[in-house]
Amino acid sequence: FFFKQKTAYEMQRGLVGSEMCIRDSVGFTSGIHYWEIVIDSRTQNELKIGISKEKKKDLAGVFSDFPFGYAYYGLGELRHGEDSTSIKYGKKFRKSGVIGVCLNMDQGTLSFSLNGEFFGIAFKEKELEKGPIYPAVGLLRVCGITLITGKQMPFQIYKTINSHV
Repeated sequence: FFFKQKTAYEMQRGLVGSEMCIRDSVGFTSGIHYWEIVIDSRTQNELKIGISKEKKKDLAGVFSDFPFGYAYYGLGELRHGEDSTSIKYGKKFRKSGVIGVCLNMDQGTLSFSLNGEFFGIAFKEKELEKGPIYPAVGLLRVCGITLITGKQMPFQIYKTINSHV
C-alpha cells in the first residue's frame, strides 16, 4: 500500500481465507469528504472500496459483509451487510483504475466514480450522517493501491451531491 498523506492506517486479516482490510484509524465525524484509490497491475482480485462504521478487528470477512460496512465492489456491484447478494452499480474494475469516493455526512450519502465517470449516489442512509466513519478497502491476497487524500472533489460529483439538498 502507498499513501500520499501521512496518517495512521490499520490492516486486519479476516478469519476467512486470505481476505484483508485496510482501514483508517481516525474516522470522519461530520462534513463532506473526497478521496481516491488508484489501483495498479499488482492487484490480482477484485477490491471492495468504501467505508466502515466500526473499528472492529478479526472479522470473519470483509467490512462490507457486515451491516456497518458499505462498498463498491470490483464486479460492478454494491455491498452492504452481505458477502454475496448485491445491486449492480457502476462498472467492473480490477487491475487498473482510479476510484473516487465521496462521503457526504451532511446528507447521509456515499458515492463513487471510476476513472472520472461518476455513477451517482450509491447509498443514502441516516446512518451515514453519524460518525465516526472510517475509509476502508477490502482485498483478497495481493493488491497494489495508492490512497490519495486532500484532492479537490470533481465538479460533476460536487454538482450532483449538492442537487439533492
